[in-house]
Amino acid sequence: MAYKPKYAAKSTSALRRERSAPRDAGRRESNAGGVGIAPPRKQNKGIRLVSILLGIVVIPASLLLTAMLLNFVYTHVGRPKETSPRVDSGFTVAGPFLQDAAERENSAAQALAATAAPQATEPPTEPPVVHLHYEIPADAAVAPKPDQSKFGQSNDPKVLQGVLDGAAWLLDGQQTYFDPNGERFAEDDQVRWFQDESMLALSWKEVHDGSVYTYAEIKIQDASQFRRHLAGGEYGSNALFKTTEMAETVNAVVASGGDYYRNRTNFGAVVYEGKVRRLDGTYAETCYIDRNGDMHFTYGGDVLTTQAAQSFVDEHEIQFSLAFGPILVDNGQPTTFTWYGVGEINEEYARAALCQMGPLHYIVMTANTEGSYQQVPTVAAFQKHVIATGAVNAYCIDGGQTASIVMNNQLVNRPVKGEQRLISDIIYFATAVPEGE
Repeated sequence: MAYKPKYAAKSTSALRRERSAPRDAGRRESNAGGVGIAPPRKQNKGIRLVSILLGIVVIPASLLLTAMLLNFVYTHVGRPKETSPRVDSGFTVAGPFLQDAAERENSAAQALAATAAPQATEPPTEPPVVHLHYEIPADAAVAPKPDQSKFGQSNDPKVLQGVLDGAAWLLDGQQTYFDPNGERFAEDDQVRWFQDESMLALSWKEVHDGSVYTYAEIKIQDASQFRRHLAGGEYGSNALFKTTEMAETVNAVVASGGDYYRNRTNFGAVVYEGKVRRLDGTYAETCYIDRNGDMHFTYGGDVLTTQAAQSFVDEHEIQFSLAFGPILVDNGQPTTFTWYGVGEINEEYARAALCQMGPLHYIVMTANTEGSYQQVPTVAAFQKHVIATGAVNAYCIDGGQTASIVMNNQLVNRPVKGEQRLISDIIYFATAVPEGE
């Protein structure tokens, strides 16, 4: 018989015979009544019991958990995303986390959409315009030269309204008597203006009661721009000049004849540079301009001594005076008069007046003959049209051939006989913007 290794492979039939041999031997021994070793049946029962339990409890439980896990994966991973993810009611612990994740995803999507979408932006706002405050130094003999590019003229209401709109910040709510759509003298319907960062000035003509009225309306930024100039540059000078000549000398934007103080040596209070230079207050009505540019009045008999006049000047901080008259409007109230010491009030005569409309706001006006209009008014008739401007205060200054209005060194109105008179003083309004700025 050939040799076979100990662990040589056996045939299938041999293996079967070996596995069944112990059982057969056991049975034979039992049947023979011999003593033998019984197989460990109790141990086999325990093993079978464990196997049964595994098969009945553990395996089904595992299968159930596996099925639930697969369902969760299918629901939350494998399926297409829904608007709101479904959370299985069996997973009470995982639910809040899933909800939080969904909310975060939704927020991220919204943020991404907001970033991608074009943002609606408000138009940028214009920064506010800052207007510098200008003033003419107290010791300045003349004013700065006005910028010629700031002068203009037109009869187009839209253009004229644009001039007013451009000066709205300077007017600061005050209304102008000038009306861009108003009726004007047909033979000279041009409105002349000057506008810069320190003042607005407009000049035009209207026809009233057969006379041609010339107006110059002025709004200034600082009281230093309302000034008085004496011919020769000092009080008491014997020099006489035309209004246009003196206006050019001091760089006036608008100028008017004053009170011709040299023509009446004993009438009213003459104040210049804050000092009383001459006084006769018996019956004269005098106009004073204070450091704020406001008008004040004294009536005949109010101040009869130089000391009393100087006390009045100091108390009200008066800069200069005009001695002519009469007073036409005082603190908004028209005055009445039947006689006055100067000015031919009851005769028909060319007239001139200084009016204050409000703070740093004035009108200078004259009534003359021009063209086919050859009438001139009495003081009472003239006063009616002064009141119509809405002036708070108004005062007659020298009329006749002295009544003149100059703008940019050019005579605007037509004086008596068509010529200016040589006079001793003017009042004028000037820019405060330094030349070249």
